[in-house]
Amino acid sequence: MKKTLLLATLVGISGLAQATTINAPSTLIGANALNGNDAYSWGISIAVPTGQTITSAEIDFSSITLTASGNSAGTGTLYTDLLNTKTTGVATATDNDATGDYWSTKFSGANISSLTTEGFSYVGQTQSWNDVLTAKQLAALNTYLSTGTFSIGIDPDCHYTVGNISFIYTLSPTSNNTVPDVATTAALLALGLAGLEVFRRQFVAAKAKA
Repeated sequence: MKKTLLLATLVGISGLAQATTINAPSTLIGANALNGNDAYSWGISIAVPTGQTITSAEIDFSSITLTASGNSAGTGTLYTDLLNTKTTGVATATDNDATGDYWSTKFSGANISSLTTEGFSYVGQTQSWNDVLTAKQLAALNTYLSTGTFSIGIDPDCHYTVGNISFIYTLSPTSNNTVPDVATTAALLALGLAGLEVFRRQFVAAKAKA
């Protein structure tokens, strides 16, 4: 009985913090999916339950290949940002392959959090990387999500083929003095019951020996 209760408690607690993966829409995936003449905003909606917050998040870029360069050096750059937006889905803006991060000219202050600037040395180069959010970037993300949505801004200088882009995040109970949510309360109750069961068995055993 004791082992069963403890196992159930551990399973319940582990279930409070699970990673969720959201893959980019098909319009951002495939051959020459990212056109240097454009900048892209991928709006994502996440319903964060009361009493929880996003405690870890990353953007994974898989098999990104520079397919064409707009400069004599044959290089390319890919900019990524977190944007405070209210729309979901993919939106495209025209920047005519201008040098620099397009989104930094459209958002400012607390409404933008710059992420990775990934450089490519030559046409045909393929790279994969994980953009893990810092504590400051996580704070910005949770602030944006107070209205339910945020966007990942991508500005490709030059053209790219994309294997996959995904957003991965973990929700955990908020670490403050607010009232715990139902799942947290249930886990704590189960843990308390498990402790009482252990104490009861020890008490019964000790009394039998007396």
